[in-house]
Amino acid sequence: MDFQIRSAQKTDLPSIWAWAVQESWNPGRYDLDVYWQQKSLLVGWLADQPIGCISAASYGTDFGFLGCYLVDYRHRGHGYGRVLWEKAISLLPARCIGLEGAVALQDTYLRHGFVKSCLHVRHQLLSSSNGTVAEPLQPIHAVPFEQVLDYDTRHFVGVRSHFLQYWLASPEMKGWGYIQAGELLGYGLIRPADIGYRIGPLFANTVDVAQQLLVALLQIPPSDQPVYIDVPQSNNQANQLMQQLKAIPLFSNCRMYKGVFPELPLTEIYGVTTLEMG
Repeated sequence: MDFQIRSAQKTDLPSIWAWAVQESWNPGRYDLDVYWQQKSLLVGWLADQPIGCISAASYGTDFGFLGCYLVDYRHRGHGYGRVLWEKAISLLPARCIGLEGAVALQDTYLRHGFVKSCLHVRHQLLSSSNGTVAEPLQPIHAVPFEQVLDYDTRHFVGVRSHFLQYWLASPEMKGWGYIQAGELLGYGLIRPADIGYRIGPLFANTVDVAQQLLVALLQIPPSDQPVYIDVPQSNNQANQLMQQLKAIPLFSNCRMYKGVFPELPLTEIYGVTTLEMG
């Protein structure tokens, strides 16, 4: 089998983008550039042709995340995906590994030792120029990075300083931080995608903060653009907020972990950053 796995090069990104679009993942327009900067992308080559990929993102020595797991449909059923999977697993910390899987594939991941955490439901909203930006909101790039990182770390399994730097610096990435008495009580980001826009993350101490952030985020794109957000099903207040804003639920994915099961404040997570990188 003339199949080799290499670290992704910049020139591989168009192929990965095409596979992701083909699977209706609706990637953010610049997401793959961030994953590549993170040095997490692996590409499987058959002779001189790229045919599959996977990301193996390490966040420190204790947490890793699997994502971007794709094989070109013309080369499926030959074991290439299994080889990519095994290579990615071998590169990640053994203490805890996370992934976001299709609900239909839960049993497959269970056989590999992964345990279900929660469902994330993708919702579709519409952007709108109506509404006001609440006074406590500040443009996210005006908030000190260390303050954003500290808040982000409370809502993620590991410290992802490099990822967050690249994510915030991504072209056309915009967002808001909710500052009160000098304290960051929530933040949210929005970026253009293949179709419409994607929100992620949206973290907030309370539903009121989350609502003000979300309303402000929906004013960033041109009016009547579709906007997508992946919401933890277990966060009842987030679900109520989606109903209040007349969001349309589209489909679900399952967050799973292998190893030490992490404790996260799911009641403060209103939208995950990205299904591919956590």
